[in-house]
Amino acid sequence: MIEQFTTSFGWIELIFFYGIAIGFGLWQALKMRREVREMRAEREAREAQEAQEAQDTPKPKSPAPNPPE
Repeated sequence: MIEQFTTSFGWIELIFFYGIAIGFGLWQALKMRREVREMRAEREAREAQEAQEAQDTPKPKSPAPNPPE
């Protein structure tokens, strides 16, 4: 009974080690995906606000061309 259990320690160790490594990798990938989505939304909101401000501000009038003499 003990011999059967001790022979599977290697498999148990592999499962835990790779399970933790894969879990950490997935967690980081999901975290980065969420942060990129938030940064993209903030950038789009900022660009929309800047476009609205640029549209609202009056543009300076260009001077009239000089009449020929």
